[in-house]
Amino acid sequence: MKALFIYNKTSGRGIILKKKEPILSSLHEVFDEVECVESLSEEHFKEVVVNSCGKYDSLIFAGGDGTFNMAVNALAEKDNRPTLGVIPTGTINDAAKNFGVPKNIKKALKIIKNQKKRRFDIGKLNDSYYVFAAAIGVYADIPIITTKRDKKKFGPFAYYFKAFPSFFKLRNIEGDIEIDGVLHHYKTPFVLIMNSTHIGGFKINPKSNISDGKMDIFLSKPGIFNSLLQYLFLRRKIKHFQGSNIKVKVNCDDDWDLDGEKGPKGDANIKVLPSHISIYSK
Repeated sequence: MKALFIYNKTSGRGIILKKKEPILSSLHEVFDEVECVESLSEEHFKEVVVNSCGKYDSLIFAGGDGTFNMAVNALAEKDNRPTLGVIPTGTINDAAKNFGVPKNIKKALKIIKNQKKRRFDIGKLNDSYYVFAAAIGVYADIPIITTKRDKKKFGPFAYYFKAFPSFFKLRNIEGDIEIDGVLHHYKTPFVLIMNSTHIGGFKINPKSNISDGKMDIFLSKPGIFNSLLQYLFLRRKIKHFQGSNIKVKVNCDDDWDLDGEKGPKGDANIKVLPSHISIYSK
């Protein structure tokens, strides 16, 4: 079997550069051939990932949720996609938590060594793809506006510091959402469409099934603190739906947040691509 390991030397505050040789040594114990590439930019990363299709059996990458999102967007429309292996070095690593991949590098490599694979669904929102969450409204821009410098300095708290000013904004978005042909009207601080157990480091969807062909749609009620407390402590008060084809009409021109990355603006057509990609999982 052939594997490609792609990394960014600044990933994980530079720890990957220090651990590169032990990582390669560990991968050589599993794969017959291992090629190593340093990612020079986002465009270079995407190019390398696209070119891995049909050439490698496995694509191993080090990074966080943004890196995971880039990999999936690069692979989504390609044939002969390699199996993914993730070494989580991001700030939150919500995507990796779905597959039981720990942040500890040795333990993450053990997941790859065990060679247990799992296929997972991804979402297609208009012309973009996401792994674990799409959101719009209050809080949705927090991962987008939080700088790399702040994340490096404060870790997960960088997101929480940015979120605090929005905590008291009494703002709602309103519109219609069609879920598998059934129309609902909503008014909510933010729309959250998940294929994950975690978001923002919090486990708010413990029953999530990442390979059931459906997304979980959460609509909190308008109210004090923008209903954030409902997500953390009062989930029974949140409207919960599931669906494979979702159309969202909004009354704003906000950007969608896709796995912490800036996505399209406004109305969205979302389709689940079932069991689309394979990954090494616990």
